[in-house]
Amino acid sequence: MIMTIKKHSKYLAVLLLFLVAVLLLSPVKVLAEGFEDVPGWPAIEDIRASAYSVYNATTEEFLLEHNMHTPLWNASTTKILTALTAVHHEKFDLDAKLLVSEAATYFGDPQSSRLNLKAGELITTRDVLGGLMVHSANDCAYVLAENYGGLYGYTSDLPPESWGDFAEDAAVRSREAFVNEMNWLAKNLGAKNTHFDNPCGWDGETHQTTAYDLTIMSKALLENEVLAGFASLAHYMPEPTNKHPYAGWSMLSNTNSLVVYGTNFFQSHYISRYNGVKTGTTPLAGNCLIGGGLTHDGQQLIAVILGGSVPRADDNSYVRMAVPVRTLLEYGAYLSGASSRPYQEGPLPTFPPFILSEETDPTTASPVEVTLPPEDGSTDPVSSAEAPAPENSSTTNIAKPGAQENTTGAGGITQREKLVIAFSALIVVCVIAIATGNYIYNRKVRTNPTQNDEI
Repeated sequence: MIMTIKKHSKYLAVLLLFLVAVLLLSPVKVLAEGFEDVPGWPAIEDIRASAYSVYNATTEEFLLEHNMHTPLWNASTTKILTALTAVHHEKFDLDAKLLVSEAATYFGDPQSSRLNLKAGELITTRDVLGGLMVHSANDCAYVLAENYGGLYGYTSDLPPESWGDFAEDAAVRSREAFVNEMNWLAKNLGAKNTHFDNPCGWDGETHQTTAYDLTIMSKALLENEVLAGFASLAHYMPEPTNKHPYAGWSMLSNTNSLVVYGTNFFQSHYISRYNGVKTGTTPLAGNCLIGGGLTHDGQQLIAVILGGSVPRADDNSYVRMAVPVRTLLEYGAYLSGASSRPYQEGPLPTFPPFILSEETDPTTASPVEVTLPPEDGSTDPVSSAEAPAPENSSTTNIAKPGAQENTTGAGGITQREKLVIAFSALIVVCVIAIATGNYIYNRKVRTNPTQNDEI
């Protein structure tokens, strides 16, 4: 037995080194068999989506994903990049007055989400961002793009007193220049499969992104103090303007019901506060929602769903997309080792009346057949022929595709660290066994050299 240990000790050492390398370099697959949610909420396997992902922005770790690198239409989640592009402009100013063009007020569908701005209106960047991020207003997306595109309004070469002298197509050309800046910024942020055709999120032939890329953009937005504040607002009221010279001319509620109703309403054990991020609905994109949540121990989670639904036909459509995103955030927090606390029981809020569609195609009438109710409570129809077929999440990958692997748990030790400690202890035991075997063998050889020669 001792001779066998002696002969194979080198091979055992090599094997141990190989196992250490595998542990450090390969992604850890964590199964949350012990995860228990409040009864009645959907499980991960209940979620139907073209793609989804859950990301821990604190540790830069993807915890859960399904088709997250597949390019898809993404509706108004586009406006995350619209806001980021404006903020990155060298002349960005929350108090700057932006000029509303005639083109920014035209939409083929009268139900398209908007602030109902008027041509010639002067409105601050702050109020435009409020309309964009809270109400998902498409006219605000156009106004922001045109005024920060460099060829119209605020960032143009003309002084305000000469803004009436712009060429007829100046606003549209400025909008196109802004979209080019959006695509440039997306690449610089680390997006890999994103190309946008417009600042609103209309379904375009080459307008697409991925759950992975939207996660990267959402992380950048939440790291920006100005935009993070808008993303987490439940309500917003813009100031009076030259065309709306009275207070309360528009009172906006966030289309993201996670932000509106909060963690107690959604019976969260792991999330202390929902802090974003953006909704989206179009015929081709289906229902989309990016949810942000802070755990009780301060970890930032981001969940993305594209083309998603939950097979519960009788549920209130106003919270439809928030339901699966809430589940993803809970599950992701559990995988992150976040601490759990009971939610506070309280009376459920009353749902407001259904609001208008967040967006539909700007030039054509809406289809007739209804298959996917939008997140924000609209009754806008969605064509089943155009909407993406929901996919079961049976191929869910609970893994980390190449990011850092040090998720911090509530007690300071993560699941990965526990595995590393346990494996390290096993290595120590093996090394001690090998060393002990060698010591005994060498001692035996020294005390009985004749027997050793015979062997």
